[in-house]
Amino acid sequence: MCRLFGFRSRVHSRAHRSLVEAENSIVKQAALHPDGWGIGYFVGRDAYILKSDAGAHDSERFRLASSRLQSQSMVVHVRRATHGQTDHLNSHPFRFGRWVFAHNGTLWKFPQYKDWIIEQVKPNFRPLILGQTDSEHLFHYLLCRLDAAGVDRAGHEDIDEGKVVEVIQGAMTSLYEHVASLGIRPPIINYILTNGDHFFSQRAGKSLYFATQKKSCADFDICTEANKVCMDLSRKGSSVTHLLIASERIGDEDRWEEVEEGGMVCLSPNFEINFYPPFDKFTAIYDDEDPDEVVRCAT
Repeated sequence: MCRLFGFRSRVHSRAHRSLVEAENSIVKQAALHPDGWGIGYFVGRDAYILKSDAGAHDSERFRLASSRLQSQSMVVHVRRATHGQTDHLNSHPFRFGRWVFAHNGTLWKFPQYKDWIIEQVKPNFRPLILGQTDSEHLFHYLLCRLDAAGVDRAGHEDIDEGKVVEVIQGAMTSLYEHVASLGIRPPIINYILTNGDHFFSQRAGKSLYFATQKKSCADFDICTEANKVCMDLSRKGSSVTHLLIASERIGDEDRWEEVEEGGMVCLSPNFEINFYPPFDKFTAIYDDEDPDEVVRCAT
């Protein structure tokens, strides 16, 4: 499967350490995820995507971009292909308007319900799905559910966080119900979705970590708490200066904590962090391989 990394910061920041220099940088992770890379970032009110079908592990272009790009919001993805050949169109992140989306996981046996997902997308938006991946179809499925609920599909207008969460959780529930009705194993859907101001990330079937603080606690290394959750996650609206999201702990500088399985973490434009419980019908199976699944495509 793939690897995700993203951040939202109060100040314009580079991600070079996390992407290249850290103990478990994205470049190092990309050695096992060689089927393309992408960086989504924001300049002012506009979203941009830089993508390649090459591996990031030995890509000078990826290293150059990581050293130069600065943004307050960034989404980075390295791909290990399942559905869809290795090419530029199938690399993540995907963009529509100001929405940027990247996915780590797979929709098992996707061809069996691809038509069902396409039916959920408005006919005039279906031509915007340019690649073959389950991930890009999932992105437009979620956008059309937001659009149907009155949320700006392009992500330009003011957004109600609670409404977005409600719509996405409902969309995930519908998807899981449909997959279950076909007798197919639950999909794995870890993702980051942002319009540059609001930042949403969900864990559904694979590991996902967040960090909001540097590693400064004197007792961090000897703490016996299982997941070292140092924030009161039940307290809505905690104020932070930044949020990092990653499939794996990137390095030793930050205090990495696990996102609740099935849960969602959201950061508002004023940097209030909120945590939401698993969506209805959520089920996870921790197994990356399905013997009946589509064979991973070759580079």
